[in-house]
Amino acid sequence: MIKMVKDDKINNKKGCEVHGQAKRGVNWTLGSLILMGLALIAWHVLVYHRQSILISFVKELWSLLVDRQGILMELKEVFVYFLIGIIIAGYIRTYKFHIRLRKLLIRYKFSSIFLAAFIGVFSPLCSCGILTTVVALLASGLSLAPAMALLISSPLMSPTTFFLTLNDLGLHWAIVRTLVAFLMGLLAGVVTLAVERLGFETTDLFIDGGIPEGDFHDPDYPDQRLRCTCNEKMSNRIARKTKNKLIIFLAKTTEMFWLIGKYVLVGIAIGCIVERYIPHAYIQRLFGSGGKLSVIWVTVGSIPIFLHQISASSILFHIKSSLPGTMDNSAALAFLIGGPVTAIPAMTLLWSMFKKRVFVLYMGISILGTIFFAYTFGHLLFIPHVDTNSPILAKVTAVAGGVSAIISKSSESVRVAADPDQKPIIAWYEDLEGGSGIVFDASWSRFRNGSLHLAGNQQYIRNIARWLKQTAAHPENNRILIYNTYVDHGLDNGSFQDGLQAILTEGGEFQVTFAVRKELPRLDKSILNGFGQLWILSGQAGRGYFSRQEIEDICAFRDSGGSLLIVAGPQSGPSEDWTVAANQVAERYGVRFAKAARFQEKIPISFSAHFGDKISHSLVSYFSWLKQVRG
Repeated sequence: MIKMVKDDKINNKKGCEVHGQAKRGVNWTLGSLILMGLALIAWHVLVYHRQSILISFVKELWSLLVDRQGILMELKEVFVYFLIGIIIAGYIRTYKFHIRLRKLLIRYKFSSIFLAAFIGVFSPLCSCGILTTVVALLASGLSLAPAMALLISSPLMSPTTFFLTLNDLGLHWAIVRTLVAFLMGLLAGVVTLAVERLGFETTDLFIDGGIPEGDFHDPDYPDQRLRCTCNEKMSNRIARKTKNKLIIFLAKTTEMFWLIGKYVLVGIAIGCIVERYIPHAYIQRLFGSGGKLSVIWVTVGSIPIFLHQISASSILFHIKSSLPGTMDNSAALAFLIGGPVTAIPAMTLLWSMFKKRVFVLYMGISILGTIFFAYTFGHLLFIPHVDTNSPILAKVTAVAGGVSAIISKSSESVRVAADPDQKPIIAWYEDLEGGSGIVFDASWSRFRNGSLHLAGNQQYIRNIARWLKQTAAHPENNRILIYNTYVDHGLDNGSFQDGLQAILTEGGEFQVTFAVRKELPRLDKSILNGFGQLWILSGQAGRGYFSRQEIEDICAFRDSGGSLLIVAGPQSGPSEDWTVAANQVAERYGVRFAKAARFQEKIPISFSAHFGDKISHSLVSYFSWLKQVRG
């Protein structure tokens, strides 16, 4: 008897035989990622700060922690979404909705594949946790097809993951990621059912024969590999002692806080390190627009690293910030799908328990499904040159194109909103510390009277004004000063005033004042103090430059809560430089307007406009070909 008690104590100290093995693997992998991050910082210090290496290393760590783009600021940004997610996860675990729903899987046949994929999307379990659940379901008589659907969909999405993706990448990405998780599960189930009908053996799945019947949570369960002592967890001990759901909910939520929180913390830390220390050229090759094989490289490359569903969106957010243009949506989808579904700790457990044909089937579905959905959805549900999370392009169908300067960025606070043909033309500056916003536009064409009849242009201008108002801390944030640098050669106020006046003052939403440098040759604090937004339109070719004091006053205006829009004309040559005045201010915030490019007259922004544009081009190409064939 004494020996049995001692054995129980030893087992409890060692932890759960089922989940503990995966947990140790996860902690080892997370620790390895952190060590690799520290090694990357050390390499940076050795290369660039050879003198006083230790002091430089400590400074780098401190900077990584407390800077504007540092770990603490990111944690502050993500905390609310993280908290909402774990509260939902705690609620699901308290009332055991996921367990009740799993019982339904055994009741149904083909429809259980749909149900399993659906349950997996809302399950709070990652790949390690869901694997042991699937083993239990298979032991209870569930067929392999719905088990595979659950095994693949669950690591891709959870309530916490949805809210963190919403914070990091926006609503569009959160919805697409949820849809892909469901469809990946559905694909896994259907493919498994198909190969089963073609002769794939599904009765003998485990290496050492069948799994004994019984409860894994029983310390006397006959199969030691699956013996679970999770009933000794704090929340389960509390649940045995009280029926008060509130107390159980608080215990479950507290437990989930660290269980999920460590992935959030590691994800943010790795993201910050990637953004700071990995050369941007490497990131651009994989995640920048235009790489035809990026999806394959990202999918294959994510297999050896443990990329948890919670960490993935945070790392992707930092990758996105470091890019000189918009992100390759297909490669980003591959990153969000491929990494979580092929986590090494879960793969190790899968390899050690199941017959190799089951492992090969799982890996085949995971890799080929990732590549298929990344390519398909990346082109069907996203516009190649548009950041879907940009606040200034919300509900915009299309904007005017034509001749434009090109934006280059040197600050990670600057994000490119649109870069047709991989040439950035619209960007915005968002300060994580809550500073006022700045919008950069590389062309006058979207503000001139002749193009303001486009509904998309009108919505774009309203979005700019509303977002700048939202981010401005100035008490007069609805008052806009539109300042044209025109003096004697270029675009005067008559080319845009009527159109902008009508759009911005509709419904009394904004008060607009127009000024031109020809009549107001100097901007100073006394003028700027009466406005919350300053729109600078670089309308002078070759002249109209700001003085040093004016630039200081404009920057002081922004520092005191005012927001900015900076618009440049095309850079047509040394004698016709329309960008100097705009660059004098923009360069203070990590943006430079340069070069010149010609774009199509109407640049699609929304999916409907993009799809319509593709159809139009296809029809034109078809009729041109038909005409040539007929001679």
